[in-house]
Amino acid sequence: QRGRTGRRDEQALRRLWLGTRGADVTRLKNALDGRGRYHDLHQLFYHDIDDDGLREELLAHIAAEAVPTGEVKILSDIDDTFYANWKDARYPKKTVYPGVLQFYAELDRGPGPEPGRAGDLTFVTARPGDRLGLVEDATLRALAARGQLAATVLAGSFTRLIGNRAIAEKKLENFLEYRRLYPEYGFVFVGDSGQGDIHFGQRMLERAPESVQAIFIHDVVATPERARQELGVAGVHLFDTYLGAAAVALERALLGPEGAARVAEAALEAFAAIPFPSRDGREPRRLEMARDLARLNELLPPSLRIATSL
Repeated sequence: QRGRTGRRDEQALRRLWLGTRGADVTRLKNALDGRGRYHDLHQLFYHDIDDDGLREELLAHIAAEAVPTGEVKILSDIDDTFYANWKDARYPKKTVYPGVLQFYAELDRGPGPEPGRAGDLTFVTARPGDRLGLVEDATLRALAARGQLAATVLAGSFTRLIGNRAIAEKKLENFLEYRRLYPEYGFVFVGDSGQGDIHFGQRMLERAPESVQAIFIHDVVATPERARQELGVAGVHLFDTYLGAAAVALERALLGPEGAARVAEAALEAFAAIPFPSRDGREPRRLEMARDLARLNELLPPSLRIATSL
């Protein structure tokens, strides 16, 4: 479908949703979000449905029928979180950060011996959306071309494009709407320190402390150590590499040891393939990777520790 729903369509939607119960509601929602297209659950509820009363009725039904999954929805920024594409000049432009794909996959899998349902990644971006979904679809194609095949996109707004606080507040608005669609899930956010994501993460924790399990911030602006520590105490965890992010996630029981080790292996393999233009550009990143690998190895059982010379 393109565009808003008419009254007949909305009544058909009402019958469909109110006739769906319990865990089947979760399955229906995930099926809509799992198609890899702009026309997803959020678009349906918050853009296509015109009747505010109907929207609230359906959201109340979703809340009443929610069956806790014990899993998390992973929300992530794109630029300077997924790949180097805004302020981060430390890596060649458009470089997908080493280990980020596996980090998403392991958060999605969960810490237990049995993997959770795959497909719980949503990108929350400042990039403005449009009525036809051209921006969202283009974003999904760009992500797929860089290895992230399954995801949903919550776009920003042209009216909230200027200023980090405005961008963060639009992301918060999207998150609060998304949370109402998925009350049976917890949430994790992965962002960066370059464009309002710290503020967004703090606001997430403020507005939904019972649902938000962790905030991970990729530090691309060399935040002072004291500020990092203060943010960490408040639940906002800054990291330099996805090895470091995996260590925090392991400590917080969002990853199991095997999952954290898989992130490390993927990160090291990806790092080795990055075409840095000079040794001077590569060496500081290598030292960060080596430091964070050493920290992660301290948390892993001996049988899973990663041996590498980097």
